[in-house]
This record gives sequence, C-alpha cells and structure tokens, in this order.
Amino acid sequence: MMVALMPMIGFAQEKPEAYVSADLVTKHMWRGQDYGGVSIQPHGYISYLGFYFDAFASKSFDKNDKERIDFYAGYKAPFGLNVSFGSHWMSNADWLNRYFHFVKEETGHQFEANIGYECQWFDLQAYSILGGNDLKADGKRAFSTFIQLTVPFRLAGLDWRGRIGFTPAESSSYVTPVDGNPFYDSITDYLYADGPAIVEASIRATKDIEAKGFHVPVFMEFNTNPYTKRASIVGGVGVRLFQKK
Repeated sequence: MMVALMPMIGFAQEKPEAYVSADLVTKHMWRGQDYGGVSIQPHGYISYLGFYFDAFASKSFDKNDKERIDFYAGYKAPFGLNVSFGSHWMSNADWLNRYFHFVKEETGHQFEANIGYECQWFDLQAYSILGGNDLKADGKRAFSTFIQLTVPFRLAGLDWRGRIGFTPAESSSYVTPVDGNPFYDSITDYLYADGPAIVEASIRATKDIEAKGFHVPVFMEFNTNPYTKRASIVGGVGVRLFQKK
C-alpha cells in the first residue's frame, strides 16, 4: 500500500509541520475504557511529505492508575487515506513495569496496525493489534480490533465531534481476583468486549482560544460505553505550540 501511494507524495506539503501540546484532563478515557483520574497528557506530532510520527503519553496524579506511552508512524495521502503502525504501552503489565520487555504474556506493549480515511464530513479508522500483550483467556491471540467513526461539525461557535466505536469480535482479556466477594472468585475484564459490541459513544465540544504562536483548547465531553453501561463527563484544557490552523 505504501508503494502504491508513493506517486501522490508530490502533492503533499513541502515543508515539515509539527506541534507539541500538554493537556490536563479530568479523566483518562481511551476507546470507551476508563484508565484513571486527573491526568497530564503530553503529545507531539511531526509530518513531512505525508509521512508522520506521533507520540502520546498519559500520566495520572494517582500513582495506582496506569501510565500510557504510545508511538505511531505512518503515511497520510492527500486524498485522505492513511496507514500506520505503532505501539501502545501500559504500566503494571509486569511487576517491574519494564518498557523494554517483550515476553507476550508479560509485556505492556501492544503492536497495532491502522488504516483509515478522513474527509471534511467524517473520519473512519480501523485498528487491529497484531502482536504483544493481546491474548484471550485461553492463551490464543485475540487480534483485538476497534473501528471508530468520528463526525465533526460546528454549532453555536464551538467545534463538535460525535464519535462511535465498535469492536467486531472478542478482544483480549485478563482475569482479576475478587477478594471478600462471596458471589465472585474472579472477574474477566476485556480490552473492548467479549464479542461484537459498541464500546464507545461520545460527543465533545471544544472552544479553541488562539494566541500568537499557540492555541489553548478547552473541551467538555460526554463519554459512554454501551457495552459496560458506564458514562462519564470529561473536561480538559491544553496548550498547543507551533500548530497552524
């Protein structure tokens, strides 16, 4: 696919584009999953001739919450198609919290491929984990897959995004012991769900305050997970440097 897209590179931007940001959010939500409370989330992005590199992290104020580090590299064609490959890493996957540790039953890494298409009316992305810590309870690889549709629109002076996320099959899982509960010895938690399910439905409103050389986006989001029957209201504020709108 990358070779097929190469002829389009000449139509991509001729100068490197980049931005860095740091957001403060009331809750770390990811694909309908709750990964902790108030968090700092640094983010960096650079692109050139359609090729891009993306780095993201999330660190909660609560030391018991999981820490996250993501890296992605990919290519986005001028007509909207994008492909990428990257790594998600979560702490607490092994008791030493080792980043450079790749035993599949213990590693915190999940190696994921992505393909999608974006235009002015919608953004449709599909993600599938191909390696790393992505196993079912029986030890077989899950190939956990997440499909996300985002629809942007503008209303009442705010930028809005409606988003829905779907998993087409059983995802990876892990068993959590339950102490002191007479009804359960353990609970099986899934990365997304135990079968086909809508795992995220949300809407976000953002007000971008622009100043010379940087943006200060403030957002509020109503985030739900129909599969787990949970809902959250999330707010955040950030600073983005070097970004051009």
